[in-house]
Amino acid sequence: MSISAETSARISASLQGKIGEQSRGWKGEGAGYYAKHMWIAEQYGKATKCTKNPGHKAKRFEWANISGKYLRDITDYVQLCPSCHRIMDNKLNPPNYDHTRKTHCKHGHPFTQESTYIDPRGFRNCKICRKNFAERRKENAIN
Repeated sequence: MSISAETSARISASLQGKIGEQSRGWKGEGAGYYAKHMWIAEQYGKATKCTKNPGHKAKRFEWANISGKYLRDITDYVQLCPSCHRIMDNKLNPPNYDHTRKTHCKHGHPFTQESTYIDPRGFRNCKICRKNFAERRKENAIN
């Protein structure tokens, strides 16, 4: 079904300037992870500091969710440098935190408290893979 150019123009004009709750795409609390982060940045601006450690120097800062519920409430977010953000996410790891978060390393080993090493920058590493890599490296150095 095709609509006329006049109808298309009227629809377009009726949607102009409708943002937030007036937008036809508004989902409220049902919005996704990315949409909520965009919302917090639009409402409160870009993150500009690390509230955990104000002395941290970074090229960028991020809004980090505290509760894991991603509410549209500024008290549910803090400003952090990327390394503090990763460290906080790894330590908190609340239930239902991030369904996209990997549960296993790329070689299939599960990320458990015993098998996971968190490096100084806050990245998770598999201890089994690190051990295997060190052994292969040692073998290659001998040969």
